[in-house]
Amino acid sequence: MEWARKHRNKVWAAVIGSGLALSPIHNTWLTNLVTNSKGEVIIFLPAFGYLLLIMGASLFLLNNWDRVKEVGWGDKKIVVPLLVIVVSIGLSGLLNADGWQDKVAPLGMGLALFAVYLAARVLGRDIFIAFVPLVIIGAVSVIVSGLLHPGVPTGGFITNYCASAGYLVFGTLVVQGKWQWVLVSLVLVALFFVGALEGLFAITVLGVLVLARHDWSKRLLVPIGMVAVIFVGWVALGYIGPLWDKANVDIVVGWVTGEVEVSPETVDVATTNRWTNIVRRMNDIQLLGHGYWVTMPERPDGGVGYFEYNSPELEPVHNVPLVIIDQVGPAAGLAWLFVTIFCLVKTRWKYAWSAVIVLSVFDHYIWTQFAPYFWVIVGVSTSSDIKSDLIFKEV
Repeated sequence: MEWARKHRNKVWAAVIGSGLALSPIHNTWLTNLVTNSKGEVIIFLPAFGYLLLIMGASLFLLNNWDRVKEVGWGDKKIVVPLLVIVVSIGLSGLLNADGWQDKVAPLGMGLALFAVYLAARVLGRDIFIAFVPLVIIGAVSVIVSGLLHPGVPTGGFITNYCASAGYLVFGTLVVQGKWQWVLVSLVLVALFFVGALEGLFAITVLGVLVLARHDWSKRLLVPIGMVAVIFVGWVALGYIGPLWDKANVDIVVGWVTGEVEVSPETVDVATTNRWTNIVRRMNDIQLLGHGYWVTMPERPDGGVGYFEYNSPELEPVHNVPLVIIDQVGPAAGLAWLFVTIFCLVKTRWKYAWSAVIVLSVFDHYIWTQFAPYFWVIVGVSTSSDIKSDLIFKEV
């Protein structure tokens, strides 16, 4: 108890950070396994993560409001746009949902996310420590699965392999420290086995950023060498095709070589039908959107999950600013974009914010499945004074 009193920040950070790290981890096999005799899920890991996160942040603010006032809410250029997002979420629910519970729930979620932002401003980088073991476990689970099932994309302990790639990228870049480059090396190997184009896109952009920032040393040879050896081995064994031979990549290559005509049909293939959905949704923009939700909606047949049902009415826009505009309106979408660019330019968390932007281009999970991550990184990056976030070059 004495230790806990002396290190209360670390205790709060461990609780809230654990919720943060657990909240997006959804494994279908584990969910189906932990059920009762009626087939009902007893433990749903994301729900447990959100319980730790939201209850932890709320209790922290109640017991440490004087410290919040001491640190401050932050620059008005950040606070005002964040409140615009919260108000937009609340109003969208009131206008679009049926039943008073569904109408009020979005506002509660918006306020909870803002509470997470305020708590993160006080707790700082310690809130990300819980990512270390889970990113390691996640990366190892992907590598093991990739070795046992060569040529098959895998998310490891996160069933959605695209979300798994985003989780590993984000979790690695927010955990700053002396051994971060080792974690980066492990995650780069894991991303090879994930087989997600979102992961490949993130590696490419962040790799260019590493070169542009002259963030290199002999350490950089470790991840490059490891990935090169695995790549050569997978080519020799004939597994590289099944893992990375994607129809949308073939279309893009065809555009570049002139062998494939650019048309609505080929654009749809290249974007996995996402472009058509974007056009449809952007042709029906509402001032306060069509309703806020971060989880999979119920299917007409009684199941859950828009991917299995594949309905155009349920499929979310796979781009964060645009999915925000679609759900809660243009004001919130522009506010999110402003905060993101402001933090990228003004804070020293360049890699983390670059990752947020990169992961928001072709998917929506920074707003949905990973909803709290944006709010936490805003809070930490605008209040934590770090010398540099360079990974491979010693500063």
